[in-house]
Amino acid sequence: MIKRLDHLDVATSDLADAASIYERNFGFKVNRSADSETASVTVGGAEIRLASGALAKAALESQGEGMTGLWLEAEDIEQVVAAFKKAGLAVGKITKEQGRRVFAVDPKIANQVPLFIFDRKS
Repeated sequence: MIKRLDHLDVATSDLADAASIYERNFGFKVNRSADSETASVTVGGAEIRLASGALAKAALESQGEGMTGLWLEAEDIEQVVAAFKKAGLAVGKITKEQGRRVFAVDPKIANQVPLFIFDRKS
């Protein structure tokens, strides 16, 4: 059902410092955006997306720095929802955003990880 890890979202209060850590400690090439509020690192076909400023404000205020979302791509989100229901797990609403259908998994059933599963069907 799940095809691949698409990306991780990470909130940071200091984008330059976070980017430097990924470059210095792990040897990654960090791609910085022109707006100076986002940067990304590609690892094995998935991305680590760093965000600061207004984009990360709510996450920083509510939980501090760190991962704010783990995004998994599925072939068909309806199959994922059906499997969740069959397993007796709570299922929320499927939303549409940026050409994707997205299902937000309750963190209580994902080991407290903010997990999002999506497909690219419209």
